[in-house]
Amino acid sequence: MGQFLKKTTCFLFPLLILVIGINFYGDAGNLYSKDYETKIGEEIIRGHNVTNVLNCDERVLQKYCINNLQVCPDILAIGSSRMMMVHASLFKGTTFYNASVSGAAVEDLLAITSMYDQKNCSPRKIFIGLDPWTLNRNSTQTRWRVLNSDLKKFLSNSNDSGNLPDEENMKERFKSTLRANLKYNQLISPSYFQQSLYSVFFLNTTLLVTTQKDNITLTRLSDGSISYDAKTREIPPKELEKKVADFTRDGIYGIENFTDLDSDDQKKLDLLITYYKQRKTEIIFILAPYHPDIYKKIATSSKYIMVSESEKYFKELADKNHIKIKGSFDPGKIGLTSKDFYDGMHCTENAIQSLVNQ
Repeated sequence: MGQFLKKTTCFLFPLLILVIGINFYGDAGNLYSKDYETKIGEEIIRGHNVTNVLNCDERVLQKYCINNLQVCPDILAIGSSRMMMVHASLFKGTTFYNASVSGAAVEDLLAITSMYDQKNCSPRKIFIGLDPWTLNRNSTQTRWRVLNSDLKKFLSNSNDSGNLPDEENMKERFKSTLRANLKYNQLISPSYFQQSLYSVFFLNTTLLVTTQKDNITLTRLSDGSISYDAKTREIPPKELEKKVADFTRDGIYGIENFTDLDSDDQKKLDLLITYYKQRKTEIIFILAPYHPDIYKKIATSSKYIMVSESEKYFKELADKNHIKIKGSFDPGKIGLTSKDFYDGMHCTENAIQSLVNQ
């Protein structure tokens, strides 16, 4: 038995070292790279576009870019990935920056605003992308915690509770530790090994500076916005149809268990509006639509009733605060068809820019 264990250990130990090595150096998700976002940010700050961007932590990137900004933008856009294709080309003669992050929660909007405030930077105009999950406490959006310190600064400066109770701080520290452990658990993950192995032998993961806006791979533009990869931009109708059908396989992103409009999130949104109104910033709400097939499912199911309720609330909020509001979660209301989408909830570059520019 002892000999068997010894032989097994001698066999498995080198295999384990190989898996850890491939997962660390291949690093398909850029979990262990300490300067990936910094490298992208440095080029953006220099006014360059960067392509071949893979698995970037957008919140870390935005923090770097804002901390090192050279010019306070006249016009700012914040929101989720549904806002990321709003480009500076729409705003000739002004400075523009897009600070949107994927799956943005209302906490992200406050934290990003706080980072600009710390730089004494107030835009003349701001486009705020709002999604149904902005007011859904069960949206499972947690990536904003990367910016938790900036969120707390905003809440503190807004005379709200910026300091969490001791019990909450303990929970946060525990969650942070858990997230860190989960990160390093990927070092021995078989699935991560497969992805990292592919990354090592088949993917060119080198960041590339380019003067082109549209490239084969996803591109981060110098104004903070993105241009999708060629495969996404040129998706054939049949593939789009399948992609849209697959979109709802595990439920609809961000709006499952959406039972009411969360009062805490409403309060945070009010704080955001107050902040910009006090600084005389023109506020414009943007409601990006869903693909027609997805919205049909939303509109015909009672479990998604809060999507229309959230749109109604945003319109009432805009009216009360004399804020312009553009778009609708319902593509039919703004004349969009399936041809205007890349997937179930991201409309094409032309569609979102036309919406913003209307």
